[in-house]
Amino acid sequence: MGYRKNVLQFYFCKTFFGKSSSPLTIFLLLPGNFPPATSSVLHLLFYQISVRHLPNSSAKTKSDSSKETMAEPYIEQVEYLDVLTKTGKKTGVSKPRGDVHRDGDYHKAVHVWIFAESTQELLLQKRADCKDSWPGLWDISSAGHISAGDSSLITAQRELQEELGVILPKDAFELIFVFLEECVTNNGKFINNEYSDVYLVTTLEPIPREAFTLQ
Repeated sequence: MGYRKNVLQFYFCKTFFGKSSSPLTIFLLLPGNFPPATSSVLHLLFYQISVRHLPNSSAKTKSDSSKETMAEPYIEQVEYLDVLTKTGKKTGVSKPRGDVHRDGDYHKAVHVWIFAESTQELLLQKRADCKDSWPGLWDISSAGHISAGDSSLITAQRELQEELGVILPKDAFELIFVFLEECVTNNGKFINNEYSDVYLVTTLEPIPREAFTLQ
């Protein structure tokens, strides 16, 4: 929730099918350009795309330039997250986001991946060099924590709108799997035990760059 201040550029990274029914593969500019968890999610994501054989029932995006406005000045707010058990159940306790990552509490987030059916391209964003985790690496089309009391789908919609300026109806989001990341970075200062609901948004054509409203 809120502005992540990590987006530098947007690129559609070309993907292609292997022979027969082999999973979809991604063409990387350089190996190791993704955070480890993102690489793992990508492998699962491409398999899910491949078994769907690029379905024709794609979500269509709409861009209304009359609604595009300049981003409001960012005011840092404390975001509270629901603390989960190790098996992903709510404990009834919520804590500030920073405390959750300091203490290693399990929590939830969403990933939204935008896939262009006609060109077989996946939208990526590049993390800013100033990020406290995985700076300068390629990452998810859009992502964010699920704030305390919020639903997964509402969060997916909100993050896509806040980060990219793209507004889509609920039925455009297809929940394809849940991914658990358990890692420690920054010399033990950042502990990420995170359940991520991974959504796929399939568009007929790549979303024009002018349709994006950067945060």
